Amino acid sequence: MKKLLPFFLILISVSVSAQRRKKQDWTENVRSSLDPHVKVMVPVGHNFLKDTFGYFYGFGIGGNLTIYKNFGLGAEYTYFLAAIEDRDRYGYLGAPSMNNFDWYIFHQDKITEEFYVEELVGYSTYRMKSPYLDNSGYFREGNGGLNFGAKAIYTIDDTGMQQIVLGTRLNFYNARIGNENPEIEKYYSKALLLNFSLSYRINF
Repeated sequence: MKKLLPFFLILISVSVSAQRRKKQDWTENVRSSLDPHVKVMVPVGHNFLKDTFGYFYGFGIGGNLTIYKNFGLGAEYTYFLAAIEDRDRYGYLGAPSMNNFDWYIFHQDKITEEFYVEELVGYSTYRMKSPYLDNSGYFREGNGGLNFGAKAIYTIDDTGMQQIVLGTRLNFYNARIGNENPEIEKYYSKALLLNFSLSYRINF
């Protein structure tokens, strides 16, 4: 038994060392980034948003956390504005602003030493606010929908800390507006938004 004791001690030591090494390797792969960005969001198809506003433009910030084997989680906030193109269609309201939150899961592929591609899928929420023209308050509307897209990433320094990111995304918009006529309900409550972004990414 005394002869086996050193063997068991060595075996336990090797096992603990391997577990520590695995844990250290896992934490070494965890990376984070901040992405200040500007965006343009264009409604497409036949819907109320496209006919009334044409497009939204805005700015915001996002963050990514790469967790395991180039998979990670991300979140973005964007403050959008829009100009009214059809005053009669929008009614007794002023130009809207919109708070947009995007949450997503992403996977990053390394193409070259400087160039990467990210694929993403997630969920978006929209909080739109428009002032009444008589200054009596605001009309508010909250909506949500799925999103998916991709980002092209180019590294601009030798350390890999600074990158330029071009993104495109499809956002599904569902406003929960009811109407007895299904065509009218669809026109006012659902839209597909094509989203373009330019970001400056800082990696940590």
